Amino acid sequence: MISIRNIVKKYRSGSEEIAALGGMDRPTSGEILIGGEDISKFSEKKLTDYRRKNVGFVFQFYNLVENLTAYENVGIAADLNGNSDKAAEALIDVGLEKRMKSFPNQLSGGEMQRVAIARAVAKSPKLLLCDEPTGALDVATGDMIFGLLKKYSRNNETAVVVVTHNPEVAKIADHVIRLCDGKIVADENRCKQDSEAKAV
Repeated sequence: MISIRNIVKKYRSGSEEIAALGGMDRPTSGEILIGGEDISKFSEKKLTDYRRKNVGFVFQFYNLVENLTAYENVGIAADLNGNSDKAAEALIDVGLEKRMKSFPNQLSGGEMQRVAIARAVAKSPKLLLCDEPTGALDVATGDMIFGLLKKYSRNNETAVVVVTHNPEVAKIADHVIRLCDGKIVADENRCKQDSEAKAV
């Protein structure tokens, strides 16, 4: 579903150019193919529409709206994609059926992250992008969060991409790409290995 080819992103700092891959930015050069379409060539309107309908984001620090309840935070995202009926369902899926009316400052870190996941999945995205989703959580809560993401990926045929420094994630991922100083140092595709093993 996802193919990234020769991506370069240059940021200018004074007279110096720094190359990096930016999540929400257009690449300076290269292609980002999602489902066979090069989204880097989309117009601004088409790219906004694509993100709204197809991509869910789970941020490291939740990014919840403080004066909205858990249900309202999830509802905003669901409404954007015409899935207003999915808000309650998404919160139930992450085990927060009793916390729907709670505000972010009434929730634990793990609960806020589960609200963030519910918000991302409520619009039924084809692609779920997670930036250090367990960075501020304890080990047990982090394991639970990754379990939720894995379950959602399996049940909804959604591609889940997780960026993390946590080596434990590799144990549950289907495909692990390790980077060091901007270069790929390992690429392990367990789905491919499993299918080859079955063929033998």
